Amino acid sequence: MSGGVVIIGAGQAGGRAALTLREKGYAGPVTLIGDEPVPPYERPPLSKDMLLDPATSPTWLVPEDAWAAGDIRLITGRAAAAVDRAARRVRLDDGTVLDYDHLIFATGSRPRRLPFQVSRLAELRRLEDVEALSVRAVDARSVLVIGGGVIGLEVAATLVQKGLGVTVIEIGSRLLGRNFPAPVAAALAERHAAEGVILLTGVRIRDLSDTADGVSAVLSDGRVITADFAVAGIGVVPETGLAQAAGLVIDDGIVVDHDMRTADPAVFAIGDVAAWPGPDGRPLRCETWQNANITAERAVAAILGNPLPAPETPWFWTDQYNLNVQLAGVTGPEADGARIVSQAAGAGRLFLVLDGDQLIGAAGINAGRDMAACRRLITAGARLPAGMIAAGSFDAKAARDLLRPAAASARPAYA
Repeated sequence: MSGGVVIIGAGQAGGRAALTLREKGYAGPVTLIGDEPVPPYERPPLSKDMLLDPATSPTWLVPEDAWAAGDIRLITGRAAAAVDRAARRVRLDDGTVLDYDHLIFATGSRPRRLPFQVSRLAELRRLEDVEALSVRAVDARSVLVIGGGVIGLEVAATLVQKGLGVTVIEIGSRLLGRNFPAPVAAALAERHAAEGVILLTGVRIRDLSDTADGVSAVLSDGRVITADFAVAGIGVVPETGLAQAAGLVIDDGIVVDHDMRTADPAVFAIGDVAAWPGPDGRPLRCETWQNANITAERAVAAILGNPLPAPETPWFWTDQYNLNVQLAGVTGPEADGARIVSQAAGAGRLFLVLDGDQLIGAAGINAGRDMAACRRLITAGARLPAGMIAAGSFDAKAARDLLRPAAASARPAYA
C-alpha cells in the first residue's frame, strides 16, 4: 500500500497542504502530524482577539470534522522524532512508524529566547501561550514588552487596551525596522504613544530578573524598568532540528528550490521553515500567513506534477488598535534607496515605494481596497505616470486602467 504524503507540522502551512492535496484530486493517503493537542488553527488572532478576550474561541483552519470528511488522517499531540529518508519512514515520539512516498516538513518556527532565567517572562506563539499570558494579565498593572516588531507591538496594543501600563523596549533605532517603511513605523509609534505606551528605542536589556512581585530590567543605558511581568517578542527561529538530523541542507531554514523540494526529491519544506531562492538566488525565509499558503500550494503542485501557481507579490498585514496596516512588495531596509510617496486613500493613507517610476512596494494604513490594487500593480511591474505619483490622493480608477489587461490576481486580503 502507498505511504502517500506525510506532513510534519499541523500549522497554517501543513494544514493548508493537506487540504490542497485533496482539493487538487490527490487520491493517496494524507497524514498530518501536529505536536499540539488540537487541530490546525490560525495564529494571527492569538495576539489580538484571543488575548483581548480569553473567552474567544480559536479560529480553526477548517471545522474539526472536515479532516475526516476529507479523508485526512490528523494525528494531534504527537511529535515526529526521526526521519529515515532511505526507508522513507517517519517515527513519532510514541514509537509509531509511518511510511511515506512524499514527505513535507511544515515544522514552522519557535520564539527566539532571551538569555535570562525568569519565571515571569512570557512568549506568544501557541494557544497555550495566549492562555498563560491572559492569566498573567488578570491581576497585573504593568508589563514590559521586549521587542518593537510586529508581535511585540500587537501584544502592547492589546494589553494597553486591557488597562495595563505598557513599556516597549526595542534594540533598534526605531520600531519595526525589519520590514516597515520609516513613515509607517512612525505613524504606528505615534498611535502607541497616544494610547499611553512608553516606547524606548536604541537600548538593549542588559539584565532581566525576577523580583518579589514582578520583574526588573537593567537597560544598556543604565536605566532600570520594573513591571509585573514581561513578554518577549524578539523574532523566531526555524524548527530545523529534525530535518538536519535527517541529513537535509540547512541555511537558516530547510533549503528548497522553487518547487519547495529539498535535495531529496521525495522531501519538501514549506512555510516558516522553508528557505527558498530569493531574488538574488540566495535562500530566503518568509514568516507570513500568505507565504504559508503559497508554499503549500507550490509543494502540492510539484507532488502532483501540475504547473506551479503564478507568482504573487509578498504581502503581510497587522492589526493594532483600529489600524489595519498592510505591506506589499519591497518595503524593508532593501527599499532605503527608493522614493516613498505618501498619498491619501479614502479615510486611510498609502505609502508608495518607487524605483524611478516603477512601483516596487506599498504600505497602507486603513487602505485595504487600494492596497489590493497596489499588489496587482507591483506584480505587473507597473510604471506610474508622473501625474499619478504627484497626486495627493491615490487614484484607484487610474490604477485599474494601468492593469488592463489585468495582471495576475493577488490573493484577497483578510485578517
